[in-house]
Amino acid sequence: MKRVLLITCLCALIIILSLDTCKAQDSGYRQHQEYGESVQPTDTDTLIPEMSEAVELWLFVENYRFITGKMIHLTLQMLWKLGVSVNVELFKEVDLSPFKIVKVTIGERQIFNNDSDFCVITYILSLPDDAEEGVYTVPAFSIPYNDEANKTSGHVQTSPMSLKKVPIMVETELDRDIVNIGDRLKYKLTIWHEDYVQIHKENMEGLDLNPFKLIDFWINEETEGKLRKTTAEYELSIYELPDKSENFEIPSLPVLYSIDREGKVKQEEGEKTVATQKVSAPAIPVLINSLLKRIDVPLEGIKGPLVYSQKDICLRSHLPVILGVIIIIVLGANEISKLVYRLSEAIKERMAMSPLAHAERLEKLITDYSSDAEDDEMRRSVVNIDCASRAFLGTLAEVPGEVVRSVTTAKLIDIIRDKKLAQEIVESANNALKSFDCVIFGDIDKNVIEKAMGGVQEILKEAKRRGYY
Repeated sequence: MKRVLLITCLCALIIILSLDTCKAQDSGYRQHQEYGESVQPTDTDTLIPEMSEAVELWLFVENYRFITGKMIHLTLQMLWKLGVSVNVELFKEVDLSPFKIVKVTIGERQIFNNDSDFCVITYILSLPDDAEEGVYTVPAFSIPYNDEANKTSGHVQTSPMSLKKVPIMVETELDRDIVNIGDRLKYKLTIWHEDYVQIHKENMEGLDLNPFKLIDFWINEETEGKLRKTTAEYELSIYELPDKSENFEIPSLPVLYSIDREGKVKQEEGEKTVATQKVSAPAIPVLINSLLKRIDVPLEGIKGPLVYSQKDICLRSHLPVILGVIIIIVLGANEISKLVYRLSEAIKERMAMSPLAHAERLEKLITDYSSDAEDDEMRRSVVNIDCASRAFLGTLAEVPGEVVRSVTTAKLIDIIRDKKLAQEIVESANNALKSFDCVIFGDIDKNVIEKAMGGVQEILKEAKRRGYY
């Protein structure tokens, strides 16, 4: 009945939404287009290179340039064939001097192309702040592997990677990369540099941003740790669509600076002798929505507000809300009933595992025991009582059932003794379980069984008296 109601509500909702369908021709806007050589192959297997070795290591870096105080993020991708085992914990022990390993993150194993495994290891490296500028090399390292399929073993080695410590780094940020004619966008240029680097701020405002027009400009300089941070913010806009020959992008901006390690610029004959250097910010592509330029909407303002009938208001506002509430109530009631069922099952299972349940089962087994039964039947009764006694002791000591059933009697006694149970219970359990072992693995002795039964009953009485169940 619930499914029928749900299907009926969904069908009604679809019919209502279909009333608002526009009978316009397909213009092809936002449809999938293919452009000659830029079309990618549909078969993804052709994009995956074939492995030539049993294990391959691919090393990547987020940025080959770094500055004082900034961490270096290395990404190591490991690809190995099925049947090859590699101890990934060895990646935490590699030596990457002169770099210091701050953190190593080993990703989960994934299946790659159905015939190999794939894993990503991320390194966060650092270099001492007093290290000089220049090129530093991340050394190559090797990891052993075992090819269990071909019964061979070997080592796989990474390639060394060169990184450069620089005194200045430039980062760019754009609030959005899709704009309409006349929109304003925020472009931020963040420059991280050492104290001895002097930024020529006077040149920042007069940069060429064609085809974009500069509306406003702000610049700020502050200190963060051992670095200085210069932030230049540009408010830009575009009013004319660029020609086809021009690139739709914010151009690469040059940042002029000079290095003054002595704290002042020496001057000779009234002119500065410190050389001016340049670092360029990357260009940022921008998509200009030229569709709005082809739409003529000068008369939209005189059409006046749209008037809807009461029928439209009911069908398009009230009825969908009511149907949505009904669907939520139906689905919510179904989920709540499932949750209540799962909780009840969990409570029943918890109660079945409680000491009280085990104690009741143990008392029933003792009551059903008959000393006049045959030897085989009597032995089975002793085995059942022994197992029930172990389970009861396990619940008192909060020990899993599989552990209680798998350990020896001496080990079980040591476990419950370590759990600080009453000494009377421990001694009675020791005597009773050892007596059961003698009967189970030896000859039937009714006197021994009766004595062991009495010990089990003493355990139940003492546990109940102490409030264990």
